[in-house]
Amino acid sequence: MVKKLSKLKKVLENQFEIRRLIQSYFFFKEHSDKTSFGSITEEDEKGISKAVELANLTKGSIVEIGTLFGHTTNLIVSLKSQEKSLIAVENYQWNPFSLPKEAHQLFLKRTLRYALDHLNVTLYEGDVEDFYEQNKNIEVSMVFIDAGHDYQSVLRDIDWALKVNCKIISGHDYGDLHPGVIKAVDERFGNKIDLFGSVWVYKKE
Repeated sequence: MVKKLSKLKKVLENQFEIRRLIQSYFFFKEHSDKTSFGSITEEDEKGISKAVELANLTKGSIVEIGTLFGHTTNLIVSLKSQEKSLIAVENYQWNPFSLPKEAHQLFLKRTLRYALDHLNVTLYEGDVEDFYEQNKNIEVSMVFIDAGHDYQSVLRDIDWALKVNCKIISGHDYGDLHPGVIKAVDERFGNKIDLFGSVWVYKKE
């Protein structure tokens, strides 16, 4: 009986994962004109370029909250000054293709291999709350927020950036698909942001 239940559980789990993959596929097809699953548009790139350009004029590291597959990370790396450090934070708790943690981890590290070895990039593998707790006094020039997209998560990430006196605070997915992002950003910054596609940029006066 126990073996049968265990087998049934595995079948149901597999069916659930297959449904998630199908849903991800159709979601991407339906919203291919928007950014999703770590992708960025040319307009988004302009926002990231602007944020990094401003960060290059300021002391401190760049911190990316939510690295996923490393595509945006590599863009930031290509734009930052070489001496400026970049800390990429990823906890491997979610990816759109239901990859197991080990596969996601391997994919990301291969994507970032050159940057990690040669371009002053560090990968923090763990929960963002732990990162914040361990880095209360870090000098930061820019924070790029692209992890949890619910209101509370984005607000938490923004508030940490403000606490460490970050000069440039930016993020991804400011758009209809993520009302939590819009609510948190508007609540903290109002009309003081510049918007490039779905990338928002705030510069502290």
